[in-house]
Amino acid sequence: MLGVIFGVFFVVLLLFGFSMVAAYGAAFIIPSLMTGGSLYQMSDIVGWLTSAAGKTTYVAIALFVVSGNIMSQGQLTEKIFNVFRYFLGRFRSCIPLVAVLTAIFYGMISGSGMAVVAAVGAMVLPILIEYGYDRLFFACMIAAAGSLGQLIPPSSAILQYCAMAGTDEGQMFKVGAVIGLTCATALIVITLLHCRKDQGDQTKIRESYEALRAEGIGKVIGHGIWGILSPVIILGGIFSGLLTVVEAAAVSVVYACIVSLFIYKSLDLKGLWLAIVGSVKNVASVAMMLAFAVAFSKLMDVFNGGEIIGTAITSVLSSPQAFIFVSIIVMSIGMMFMNPIAIIVPIVAPIAASFGIDPMVYGAGMSGIVAIGSLTPPFGVSLYIMAPIAKVEPFKIAKSILPLWGIMTLIIAIYMFFPQLSTWAYM
Repeated sequence: MLGVIFGVFFVVLLLFGFSMVAAYGAAFIIPSLMTGGSLYQMSDIVGWLTSAAGKTTYVAIALFVVSGNIMSQGQLTEKIFNVFRYFLGRFRSCIPLVAVLTAIFYGMISGSGMAVVAAVGAMVLPILIEYGYDRLFFACMIAAAGSLGQLIPPSSAILQYCAMAGTDEGQMFKVGAVIGLTCATALIVITLLHCRKDQGDQTKIRESYEALRAEGIGKVIGHGIWGILSPVIILGGIFSGLLTVVEAAAVSVVYACIVSLFIYKSLDLKGLWLAIVGSVKNVASVAMMLAFAVAFSKLMDVFNGGEIIGTAITSVLSSPQAFIFVSIIVMSIGMMFMNPIAIIVPIVAPIAASFGIDPMVYGAGMSGIVAIGSLTPPFGVSLYIMAPIAKVEPFKIAKSILPLWGIMTLIIAIYMFFPQLSTWAYM
């Protein structure tokens, strides 16, 4: 009964245009007020919310958002692009390959798919179009590659999942890296196959490459090495065990400030302040959503909601494989309309554990579905970011991007169904 009351209020408020955070908050408060506190008191809500505070995962999310924003404002994209282009420029498919690699690599810096699509798309897509490459195909490819920024560590989707499920971020990062890099490899192969027919204006490309070579390897690498080193330092510290995820996030902020202020000098103190203020706005909404999601799991525990739902699901789905399949379908459909991770994770994570499913692989897989969910219509955020950059209608991009989304979904599903393919990463 409690779940029905909460769910009805939550869905109705979303339909009336409330934000996810506002709908969550109101769905907690309204039933309590209408029942005179007989279901639960307002003080209970406060207790549930404060119990979610202080998690180190929240600190890591906030710090990675700040560092990603600073690096985005610090114009690292162009410098990374030129490094890849310098070394790969002799390949016929150089520009498309470098564009995709830049999107993937930048995702390893920012941890945000939307930031990658905006920053990389705005820079490299006009270059691809100028050199005669297919506008629609590469709008889709950059959006798809950019979406992996939420899966390849430091992944915002994985951090959010871990905050709600209570799993280890460092271990799940390793699985996420395996799955994400496999998806990235598939996109690179598709790009190379496409470029066998779509070769662009090779004369222009060679002239541009020679101009870049004329600058000299020292200058190109000297400008780009600081951007290249960022994910090496962050992920190297985490995977080697020298840094916790939170410590690596803190290092990334300090590193971003030093590079942007003193090495590239692409930001001044005012620009740094504006980048931090913009990050705080993003972090605030995410933090509130996560706090309410944790509070929702507390609410489920108090009224045995998780046990009731778990019993109902396990009575219908008799095998772990069936549960994984339904999880992928439900999350994929949910991502067409909003990011349902805060609603779904508190429910499915305990059920996955009861089935004996590896929590790291399941969590990384579900985070991957969230990451590429930004590509699906009607409300895929990446579609609406890329559309004005490419000067193509969002639904035209959506139609062409679905095969790429399908391939990445298939890869994620394979890893979830066969966890031994990725568990070696943290064992």
